[in-house]
Amino acid sequence: MKQWLLLLSLGLMGGCVSFLPDYSDRDAGYRLILHQPIVIPPQRTRIFIQGGRIVGTGFDSYEVSCNIEVRKLKDEPQRIEPDTFVVNLVQDFFEEVAAIGWKAQTVAGLGLAGADVDGSPSMIYRGYHFWLHSPTQPDVIRLTCRGVFADPWEAYPPTYEEIEATLGRVASLKPVTETIQPGRF
Repeated sequence: MKQWLLLLSLGLMGGCVSFLPDYSDRDAGYRLILHQPIVIPPQRTRIFIQGGRIVGTGFDSYEVSCNIEVRKLKDEPQRIEPDTFVVNLVQDFFEEVAAIGWKAQTVAGLGLAGADVDGSPSMIYRGYHFWLHSPTQPDVIRLTCRGVFADPWEAYPPTYEEIEATLGRVASLKPVTETIQPGRF
């Protein structure tokens, strides 16, 4: 009985562990070059970049945006120093946003009080996760860049040119011709 209870407890505790994949032995052929320090506010794990500048913890959904993310949530600000990060993996993604309980208020300036959402598919973002590695800043885990918020049939991931314009002077995403072999970084 005690062994069964111990195994059950260990299994339940294992479900509480946060798992972030480790791609640090890969090289996807890109480098993220951070040109200026970035400070992530307390109780946050990411900071947004849009229009070539840091915009804080929110962004305009109808413009291409990127965010840099750290591994740990902390009570104090987290500073990311200028650095060159190896991009270990480029991963497609989409985020679905549901408007639960939302009521349309105006359309083209006409009040439509009480008009419910019509049950059509939720709007989405499409984009890329760039998993990052730096031996000097291991808590910096990823750059995420997303296209504009749109209906599924109109959503598209940002192009390389749009990502570069979004990052502006804050950072650059550059392809490299020679990748690092696993175990060499």
